[in-house]
Amino acid sequence: MSSQNIKLESSKLTAELCYSAFLRLTDVEKETFINRLLNSLNSKAAVITSTGKLLSKKQYIAHIESISNEVKEGKFISHDDILENME
Repeated sequence: MSSQNIKLESSKLTAELCYSAFLRLTDVEKETFINRLLNSLNSKAAVITSTGKLLSKKQYIAHIESISNEVKEGKFISHDDILENME
């Protein structure tokens, strides 16, 4: 393959090379690769809160669970209360 083809289709070539290299891995190596990839994705920022804080997937789940617990404990302001305070 000439270097001109590489430049024209570099993203396709990269994906093809990655995929074919992955297929040549043993089953154990494939599983290890996928687990490392998933762990890496889980440690990256998944969401940005309304205050601009970056949260990973695990942090976001913990944040949502915390909010759910607060609601269960009655620690929230109802929509009607907000409307009353606006008047």
